[in-house]
Amino acid sequence: MNIRLLSTKFHTPAGRETGVPRQRLLERLNHGLAEQRKLSLVSAPVGYGKTTLVSDWCRSLGDTVSFGWVTLDDKENDPERFLCYWLALFQQMDEATREPIQILFTLPQFPPMTIVMDDLLNILADLPTRLVVVLDDYHLIHNPQIHDALDYFLDHLPSQVHLVVITRQDPPLSLARMRARGQMTEIRAHDLRFSTEEAQRFFAQSLKLHLSADVLETLEERTEGWAAGLQLAGLALQNQADPQRFIETFRGSHRYVLDFLAEEVIRQQKEDIRVFLAQTSVLERFNAASCAALTGRMDAQEVLNHLEQANLFLIALDDERIWYRYHPLFSDYLRTMLAKPEWVELNQKASAWHEANDLIVEAVQYALASGDLVFSAEAIERAMQEESVWSAGNLSLLTGWLDALPVSILQSRPQLNLDAAHLFYLAGRFEQAESRIAEAEQALQAGPTTQQGEQQLALASLYRGCIASVRGEVSQALELITHAKGRISPDHHMAHARALFNLGLVYEITEQLDQAVQHYLGSVVEAKLAGVRYFAVHGLCAAAQVQVMQGQLTTAEQSCQEAVQLLAGDQDPSLGLAYSILGAIALEKDQLDCCEEYLEKGLALSRKGGLLDDMIYALAQSIKLRVANRQYEEAKAFVQEIQSQMKPLGIPRITVMSEAILARIQLTSGDMQAAFQWAEQYLASRETSSHEFAELTLARILLAKKQWGLLEEILNPLLEKAEKSGRLLAQIEILMLIGRYHQARGDQEQSLAFLKKALDLARPQGLIRVFLDEGQPMLALLSKLPGLPDEISKRTRTTPKRPENQQDALVEPLSDQELRILRLVVAGKTNQEIAAVLYISVGTAKWHVHNIFQKMGVNNRAQAIARSRELNLF
Repeated sequence: MNIRLLSTKFHTPAGRETGVPRQRLLERLNHGLAEQRKLSLVSAPVGYGKTTLVSDWCRSLGDTVSFGWVTLDDKENDPERFLCYWLALFQQMDEATREPIQILFTLPQFPPMTIVMDDLLNILADLPTRLVVVLDDYHLIHNPQIHDALDYFLDHLPSQVHLVVITRQDPPLSLARMRARGQMTEIRAHDLRFSTEEAQRFFAQSLKLHLSADVLETLEERTEGWAAGLQLAGLALQNQADPQRFIETFRGSHRYVLDFLAEEVIRQQKEDIRVFLAQTSVLERFNAASCAALTGRMDAQEVLNHLEQANLFLIALDDERIWYRYHPLFSDYLRTMLAKPEWVELNQKASAWHEANDLIVEAVQYALASGDLVFSAEAIERAMQEESVWSAGNLSLLTGWLDALPVSILQSRPQLNLDAAHLFYLAGRFEQAESRIAEAEQALQAGPTTQQGEQQLALASLYRGCIASVRGEVSQALELITHAKGRISPDHHMAHARALFNLGLVYEITEQLDQAVQHYLGSVVEAKLAGVRYFAVHGLCAAAQVQVMQGQLTTAEQSCQEAVQLLAGDQDPSLGLAYSILGAIALEKDQLDCCEEYLEKGLALSRKGGLLDDMIYALAQSIKLRVANRQYEEAKAFVQEIQSQMKPLGIPRITVMSEAILARIQLTSGDMQAAFQWAEQYLASRETSSHEFAELTLARILLAKKQWGLLEEILNPLLEKAEKSGRLLAQIEILMLIGRYHQARGDQEQSLAFLKKALDLARPQGLIRVFLDEGQPMLALLSKLPGLPDEISKRTRTTPKRPENQQDALVEPLSDQELRILRLVVAGKTNQEIAAVLYISVGTAKWHVHNIFQKMGVNNRAQAIARSRELNLF
C-alpha cells in the first residue's frame, strides 16, 4: 500500500485546561468499559461537546488502558484509505501489533475488508492489554462497505477491546441488537446538556464570567444546555453591560449563532432538506401530518426519520417518535430564512391544520403569530364556541388572545364582543367588560331582528347582571339576571349556569345562605350539561365557601373533593379555589402543615388561571395562616398584593376589608399605634355596620384600648345577624369577643356562659383555630370550662405561656408551633421524635428547627437550648 497518512489525524484533541469536568458522563463511560461492553456511541448534533468529553475520558484512564484516536473525514469513504488509517491506529496502540499489521501493509493491495478484519481480530485476540479505540466524526462515513466491515468487527470483538464512535448522526450499524444485548453505552444530546451548575463553572473557568443565578437560569433555558450555544453566548456576553437583558433577547438570530449554524449545519444539507427545515420551523411541535400540511410533502415521515438520524437538532417528544420539536436556537435560526409573506402563509396553514385536528388553543396561537388580525379574530371567534376551550379554565390565556386584537376588529363582531365581556368579567376587568357589552348591544340593535340576535341581547343583559352582582348592586343584579334567564333558550346550559351562579352570589350577599348554596349547586348541574367542567368546579367551590361560613366543614370538604375528582388532576387552574378552601378547612382544624400545602397549590393555580376572586380568597387564607404562624411581614405582603389587585376595580367593600385585615395584623403583632390609627380613621368614616370583618376588627381594637362604650352596640347586632343567616363561624367569633368583653368588665360568669355557647357550636365540626387565634388569655379562660374538647384541653396544657417582651431580643418572634418544637428540642428530642409527637413529617420538623435557629441567631441545638434559657422562654 502506498497511501500517505496524515499523522495529525491520530492526535487526541487537546482538552481545555479551564474545561468543566463532566463527572456524571465520565462515570457512565467507565461503567461501560468495566462491563466489557463492545461499543460506546456518543451521538449528538454539532457543538454538544462530544469530542471534548471523550478526549477528557481517555486522558482520565491513565495507564490502565491503551487508547488510540483517529479523526475521520470524507476521504476515508474509500475502503483502502479507511483500512490504512484503521490498521495504523491499532499498530500505534500496542507494540505487539506492529509487526503482524505491517505484513498487511506490504501487500500490493488489501484483500476483501472482512478478511482484513479477520486478520486484525486474530492479532487482537492474543493481546493482554485493554484497548480503547476512538473513531471521531464517523458521520462523514457513508460507504456501506465500511459500515458492514465495522459491524462485522464489532460482532467478533475480543473482550479486551472497546470501540468508541463519535458522530453527529447514528451510523447504520446493528445498534438495536447491541442495545438489546446490553453491549452498548449511549450518550446523546440530552445527556450532554450542561446543567445550570455546569454552565456556571464553564463561564467562570473558561471565560472568566461570573454570572448571576437569574442570568444562568435564563441562558440554560435559551440554549437547553447546548455547549456551543453557551460558548457563543459567553463570547457575546463579554462586551455586554447588562447581561440579563442581553440573555433575554439571545436567539438563534444572533450573528454568532447564525454564522455557526449556517457554516456547520445548513450548508451541509441538500436544498430540499433546507426548505423543509425552514417551512416547519414555524411549528412549536410537529408530527408528520402537520409537516405535510405546511410543506406539501407526502414523505414527511421519511424526512423526519432522516433528520432524527442525522441529529439535526430534532428532539423527539414521545417514545413512539410521533411528535417532535427543534432546539429553540435552531428553530430561531431557521425562521430567519423565511420571507414575511411566507411566514404569514405558513402560520395560517398551521392554524388551519391544528383547528381541523381539534387542537383549538394551538390553532389560535398560530393565527395570532401570522399577524393577520382579521384571520386571528375569525379563529378566536370560532374557538370561543368550543366548550373545550372554556373547560380548560385558563382565563389568562383567553384574555391574552383578546388583548392581542384591537378594538376596531371587535366592533363588527357581536358574538366575539360578548365572549370578550364574559372573559373580562371573570378576570375582574369590569369596565372593559361593560364596554364590550355596549359594543355588542349597539351592533345588534342596529341590525335586523333575528332569533340569534335576541339570544345575544339576552346574554348581554345577563353579563350586565353578573357584573352588578359582584359589585353588590343587588336589586339591579336580580332584575337583570332574572329577566335574561327567562329569555335564554333552555338548551343554552352554559348561560343558565352563569345565571344561577350569579343569583347564588346575590343570595350570598343578602345572607340567604341556603338559597345561595341551592343556586350554586344548580349552576353545577347546568355546567355539567354544557360539558364545561371548569364552571362546574366553580359552582362547587362557591357552594363550599358558603358551607364553610355555615360551619359545615365536612360538607364543604366533600364539595371540594368532588371538584378535584371532576377534573381528575391537580394542575388545572380552576382547581385553585378548591385547594384554597381545603386549606381554609385544614386551618380551622389547626392542621397547619396540611393547610400550607393546600394553600401553596391553590394560590399557584389561581395565579396561573387569572381568576381574580380565586386569587383574593387564596391570599386571604394565606394571610390567616401567616398570622397563625406569627409571620407578620409575609402576611402584610399578601395584604399589599390584594390591594394592588383590587385597587383598579374600585370596589369599596374590598378596600375596607383589606385595610381592616392589615389593622388586625398590626394589632396581633403588637403595632398598636398603627392599629389605633386605623380605628380612628374607620370610625370617622363609618356609616353602617355592613362590613362585618371591619366591625369585628374595630371591636378587637376597642377591647385592647379598654374602651367599652361601643362594644355592645357593635357586637350584639352582628351576633343577631350571624344567627339569623346561619353563619356559624361568625357566631363563634362574635360570642368569643362578647365573652372577652364581659371578662374585661369583671363579669367572669357571663364571660364563661358566652364562651360555652361558642364551644358548643364549634365542637361538632372540630373547630379549633378560631379559639387559638385569640391567644393565651382565651385558652386560660377556656380552661375554666368543664367538658373542654380534647384538642383544646391539650392546648391549654401544652401551649407555652409567653410573658411579654421575652422574645423582643429575637429577630422575629417564634410561632406557637416553633415554640412547641423548641420545647421538645430543649427536652433532647430528635427530629424524628419531634415529628412523631406533633404528627408532622421529619422534613417539616427539620424545616422548623432550621427556622428556629435563624430566628434565635444560633447554629446548633446546644446554642438554641442555652438561648432559650437565657430568654426564659419556658
